[in-house]
Amino acid sequence: MPQLRRMSREIVNLTCAELPGTEKVPGPEGTDLWTAAHEPFARVGEQVEVREDGRWAEVPTSDLQVLRTRIVAAYETLRASLPPEVQPTLDRTSG
Repeated sequence: MPQLRRMSREIVNLTCAELPGTEKVPGPEGTDLWTAAHEPFARVGEQVEVREDGRWAEVPTSDLQVLRTRIVAAYETLRASLPPEVQPTLDRTSG
């Protein structure tokens, strides 16, 4: 695995793990799939993708700040879409 791809995977996994109520589950084809309340918001494998407008969008890995910003935005969008009674439960689970 090239260095940038391995580094991107590590950064994605660290960023997602810091978000409240997230869980990493095995995704298709060896990807890491990150979820909140069992809903996916990010995945990393050969490329990094986040959920945007109901579909997967590739995120360039050359700019780490953009990468982190897009991951957090995907998480916050998902969290805001959850029922109001579910949102606070994310804060009580470890990231």
